[in-house]
Amino acid sequence: LLPQTVIFTSVGLAIQAVMFGFLGFPLNNHPVHMVLAMLLLVTATQGFAVFITEMLPNFRIALSIVSLTGILCFSVAGFSFPVEKMYGGIAIFSYIVPIRYYFLIYIDQALNGIPIYYSRFYYVALLLFTLLPLIGLRRLRRQCEHPVYIP
Repeated sequence: LLPQTVIFTSVGLAIQAVMFGFLGFPLNNHPVHMVLAMLLLVTATQGFAVFITEMLPNFRIALSIVSLTGILCFSVAGFSFPVEKMYGGIAIFSYIVPIRYYFLIYIDQALNGIPIYYSRFYYVALLLFTLLPLIGLRRLRRQCEHPVYIP
């Protein structure tokens, strides 16, 4: 995953440079906070995808579930509709996708400019998503060595 991490982080940093540097989006805190958040977002989403892959019986189903999650995460994470106004059963899903925590960091750090101390839980959540695949490494190894085809 290292090449993808480098590429996606580079693209994310380029987008941040365009947003905050050239287009003048508000950045009311130190830029390092958003750079760290972007690096954690990339590694957290990769960790989340690897965890889902570990928990499902084969890679084909895992790819379908991860793709569906990726498509729905912007809607469920609160970008298009506030999480507080969602039905409870739907709103709970916003807390199991990493992009939600990046969005909250963006609001706290870039828009509001509050001290990083108040966003520490969001950074820790992204770090935990990064470490999440450690739970099922043994299962992933077994899946890679003995793939199962389920039609």
